[in-house]
Amino acid sequence: MKHPRRLLRRGVALVSAGAAVWLTARTADLSGAWDTLSSLCTGEAAVTALLEAALGETDDPLEGAGLDGVLRLAVEDTPELAIQGEAVAAWLEEEAAEEDADPAREEAAEEPDAAEEGGAEEASTSTAAPEKSETEPEAAAVASDAEPEEDSGEAPAVDVGSVSASAIGVDNNTDGKRVDVSALLSGELPLTLQSAEEGPQILIMHTHTTEAYTMSGDDVYTETDTSRTTDERYNMVRIGEEMKAVFESYGLSVIHDTTTYDYPSYNGSYGRSLAGIQAYLEEYPTIAVVLDVHRDALIGSDGTAYATTTEVNGEAVAQVMLVVGTNDSGLEHPNWTDNMAVAVQLQAAMVSLAPDLARDIDLRSQRFNQHLTTGSLLVEVGTSGNTLQEALAGARLFAQAAAAVYLECVE
Repeated sequence: MKHPRRLLRRGVALVSAGAAVWLTARTADLSGAWDTLSSLCTGEAAVTALLEAALGETDDPLEGAGLDGVLRLAVEDTPELAIQGEAVAAWLEEEAAEEDADPAREEAAEEPDAAEEGGAEEASTSTAAPEKSETEPEAAAVASDAEPEEDSGEAPAVDVGSVSASAIGVDNNTDGKRVDVSALLSGELPLTLQSAEEGPQILIMHTHTTEAYTMSGDDVYTETDTSRTTDERYNMVRIGEEMKAVFESYGLSVIHDTTTYDYPSYNGSYGRSLAGIQAYLEEYPTIAVVLDVHRDALIGSDGTAYATTTEVNGEAVAQVMLVVGTNDSGLEHPNWTDNMAVAVQLQAAMVSLAPDLARDIDLRSQRFNQHLTTGSLLVEVGTSGNTLQEALAGARLFAQAAAAVYLECVE
């Protein structure tokens, strides 16, 4: 072999090219992928990092980025990407999160699993997506009964201390993370909110803004995709508005970001919402809580959309699931256990308010932008099989329970 070094370089180049093609093909939104990679290579951070590297002022740029194997070779061989190893890894994770957050769950759901997800005997998870109008008046009644008085400024009747650790369920979907629910429940909550007079305390936003519910009664909308619409009267913006109203009735200061992050392109929505959250945190440094509000999807093998529904005072209410991200995928999120502690306390508050309101906490490998604040969580209100009225009732009850926890954290 005359030129082993040249052959090795060519081999690495071929592997790198193949990995680059794979990197781009990770998303059907090829133009979006190109835009993302171009911005990583030509942005101010890239230029600065390249200059620092040329001056010998940086360590291994890929260390701790969570990249390995062929993908690391591809990124290493492109200096502009190599100096942004963390950003490339983050982009890859967000693409994986897009794939895992909704469609994967829809495809995997079977009827028995859907029933288990309901989390309570009286949860009606076997109801098909259509024919839900008969529950609408009941859901509306729950909303009326559960709503707090205007501008009460007092914490709702929730007793977190009365809830035992055994009542807090955790669905652990990580590879190696473990949590001590008892310790998190009894420990001091690692969350501080400044007073409302100082500035906004809570940011409500929606990475998958267009997610919507089963049409029923007067709640009819034009679909932009299956169970999705850009009509803010029926998608997640409507749910966020309901939460905002409850929080504000207790004297908490809230900003609601109604930006549509998942349309016209679904792919890349977590990257876009990341930039949105960062902009709000920069403008309003008093924000301590970021709630990314979604709805879940449980689709049976026959295409049936299942609802996660419970009863509160005999009325139908969509159940609520908290999703906690970790650093299990390799991306930096060292304080994820603080977010988990907040989730455990919120779960206990929901259990105290309505025992079957909450589904098990979903602990995940992806970080879902939750590394930005201790109070960052993903909140899934019902599923695509629930009606809007059931979801609104669940959102109000969640906000009441959460308000009790947040008010205890105000300085």
